[in-house]
Amino acid sequence: MAGIDRLISASLSQIIKKRLNSNELKNLERKLFLEHGMSIKLSIEHFDKFNETLKNIFNTDKNKFKNECINEIIKIKKINDNYSIKIIDQKLSDLILELCGDVETRKILICLFDNDLTIPQILKESKIPKTSGYRKIENLIINGLILESGKILSESKRISKYRCVFDEIKIEMKKNDIIIQGIINKKTFDKSTSIN
Repeated sequence: MAGIDRLISASLSQIIKKRLNSNELKNLERKLFLEHGMSIKLSIEHFDKFNETLKNIFNTDKNKFKNECINEIIKIKKINDNYSIKIIDQKLSDLILELCGDVETRKILICLFDNDLTIPQILKESKIPKTSGYRKIENLIINGLILESGKILSESKRISKYRCVFDEIKIEMKKNDIIIQGIINKKTFDKSTSIN
């Protein structure tokens, strides 16, 4: 699981649940649990398992269904070697606004736009206290705004390095509208199993 899969998983699972009839939903949830021990949301973070299960219970074109659901959450546009991800889903927009509204969380994200850092490096570079810093970093990982980018050896232990899922986040406010757009590099985009 990588790329934007975790970021969109909660919204995508809600949309899938709305679009399936009750028998299809019950069947999908049962098969995911019995075969993989997963909920719909967790299976989206491991999309190959979701896709495999959906294929076995869905009569219509599963790729069309999947793309229609994703298009209710994000709009993807290729720009040179990067991708622009426009957030359509209101709950996801609200979550990103809430996270970016916190000063310390913004500092964490800013230091991870161009860098792959360990948690101690993030805390040092962003100059935020350890106590709140660990909690905020964990929250960003859970919500999919930062992701593990690799591991390094430190004092004979392997520790994770992290980076922001986006290389840049643009927030534009207009009358009656807020537009959130993230720029994601090709490498991160290609790791997103739910959109590829």
